[in-house]
Amino acid sequence: MPTQRKIETVSELTEKMSRMQAVIVADYRGITVAEVTKLRNKIRPLGGEFIVAKNTLALISAKETGYAGIEPALKGPTALCFAYGDVAAVAKAIKEVNAEIKKLSFRGAMLGTVYIDGADALDKVASVPTRPEILSQIVGVIAAPLTGVVGILDSVATGVIYAVQGRADKLGGDDKAA
Repeated sequence: MPTQRKIETVSELTEKMSRMQAVIVADYRGITVAEVTKLRNKIRPLGGEFIVAKNTLALISAKETGYAGIEPALKGPTALCFAYGDVAAVAKAIKEVNAEIKKLSFRGAMLGTVYIDGADALDKVASVPTRPEILSQIVGVIAAPLTGVVGILDSVATGVIYAVQGRADKLGGDDKAA
C-alpha cells in the first residue's frame, strides 16, 4: 500500500515530467551538498532543476507521462536533471559544473520522447543548438536572400546612374566640341 508521501512524490514527479523538455539521468554518488547547491544555482536561472528521486517512483511518473523509455537509466542512486526551457543551455551548464566536480556519471536522457542511452547522453543533449543559436540561424537564412536582392537592386541602380552620367558626359562633351 503506497504511503501518502510516496503518492505526493509521484504527483510532483509527474507534474515535472509533464512540463519538461528533457531530463538527464545521473548517478550522484560522492557529490557534496555544496556541489549540488552550486549545480542547482547554475541551472535554475536557465530553466533547469536537479532533484534526487527514487527509481520506482520516477518510473511510475515516467509511465504516467509517456516517458517509459527512460527505464533503462533508472538503476542505482538516481538524480534527475530536468530542463523546462532551453535544453542545450541547461545541459551545457551541467556539463560545465561536472567538469569542475567530476562526480556525476550520466546514464541516459530523454529529449522529448526520444531516449538517449549511455554516458555520452549529456554530450549529445548539450550539442543541440541553444534557442538564441537557432534564432540567429533562422535570421541568417531569412537575411541571406534579402541581402542578395539589395545587392542586385544596388547594382542595377548603380548601372543606371553610370549610364545616365556617361550619356550626360557624351552630350556635354559634344556641346564643347561644336
